[in-house]
Amino acid sequence: MDPGIDDALALYTALGRLPIAGLSAVAGNVEIEKTFVNARQLLRLAGRSDVPVWRGSAAPLHYPLHTAPHVHGASGLDGYQFPAPLDDAPTEPPWAAWARIWQEETTPVHLIATGPLTNIAKLLWCLDDAPSRLTGITVMGGAIHGGNVTPTAEFNFYADPEAADQVMGANVPVTMVGLDVTHKARLPWEDLPRFLDFAEPGRLLYAVLHWYGEHAERHPDGLAIHDAIAVAAYANPELFVWQELPLTVLQDAAWRGTVARLPESARRPRVKAAVDVDVPGVLNWLWGSLQAMAENSPAFRQS
Repeated sequence: MDPGIDDALALYTALGRLPIAGLSAVAGNVEIEKTFVNARQLLRLAGRSDVPVWRGSAAPLHYPLHTAPHVHGASGLDGYQFPAPLDDAPTEPPWAAWARIWQEETTPVHLIATGPLTNIAKLLWCLDDAPSRLTGITVMGGAIHGGNVTPTAEFNFYADPEAADQVMGANVPVTMVGLDVTHKARLPWEDLPRFLDFAEPGRLLYAVLHWYGEHAERHPDGLAIHDAIAVAAYANPELFVWQELPLTVLQDAAWRGTVARLPESARRPRVKAAVDVDVPGVLNWLWGSLQAMAENSPAFRQS
């Protein structure tokens, strides 16, 4: 992930519902130096510094870095000041760490990617036996229709279209949760104060989402919380409508990051793409996830 405001919400909902083996930071919403620190700060605030964080790619595979400070602020989490700084912590690259872990263990792993897919593409290069360990990849990115960087391209796919295309064609089950559903499952404005019930992590979520609403998201129906919807799709696929399609991601300048549907005859794995969503069901899941986190972590306990 590339925290990022909606990444913060996605991480906290995941901590409430899922066993997390580790987290890799990637450059995207802001630079890698910031996403790496933000990921560690978010975990520390939630009382989960036991979760390892790896510092991943500082730039896309073959493109200049494209960031979004106008959406997430210069820090990536504008609107909130963490109580204490973190020291730098050198780590091995995430793709190397995953490859080593999977050589040592046999536990199946599912990847949820909420940032540009550079780290995931590099992992697929490293793992000859990925299908035996990797049960699937859920991606927040792309769209069958529309975009948010260009009229046809979503941010994560635009940031590294080459990596996105490699993941869309991977020989493992891939699930794409794109703007087709994340623009529908919005967090209502009137729900923002509910975050204040969840101690300091909740105050962080309230502050950064409030900043996000003031500076980037002014839709009358509420805030687009893209990355949290991807976690929900993995945890509760029955809340979504799916199509299985052969997809590619275009890389030329005019169509950079655009998802294109290939002919059914194309020799390419089908991607399971979300095309509709049960919005009340997803929002109920979100609040239940934060409650589960509150029950399991003193740092997240309701005040």
